[in-house]
Amino acid sequence: MSDRLYFPLFVDLTGKNVLVVGAGKIACRRIGTLLPFGPRITVVAPETAPEIAALAEEGGLVWLSRTFQEDDLDGMDLVLTAAGNADVDALVASVCRERHIPVNAASDKSLCDFYFPGIARKDRLVVGITASGADHKAARQTTEAIRRLLDEEDS
Repeated sequence: MSDRLYFPLFVDLTGKNVLVVGAGKIACRRIGTLLPFGPRITVVAPETAPEIAALAEEGGLVWLSRTFQEDDLDGMDLVLTAAGNADVDALVASVCRERHIPVNAASDKSLCDFYFPGIARKDRLVVGITASGADHKAARQTTEAIRRLLDEEDS
């Protein structure tokens, strides 16, 4: 486990090009979290979850129905890889680093330039939670507690 602490940095993703490699459960959750922040999302995966296929049909994202190719990174500002295959995630991360594109690899935190935070959001208030890669359960529980707290403000 690393002793590093990760600084929370809030970034305007409006119109930014985000590549997601993979289209399983993790990719779906992350895409759902990203969409309200306005990025242009491209998903590359031979198969996809129905939610991603529906978003592609509606024009909410682009789905490339095939395996990852290095030129998929052309013009990308940010990359998330959750391919369900550690070798693919490692390849994507390696090429991103060569190109100086920030990358998050779901399969191996040592390949991550940043961690994907737990997000609690209400209107324009956005809270990001991380345990610096050390304790996903604590980060998830804290995110859920903050979501409940934000929901209670309506009561």
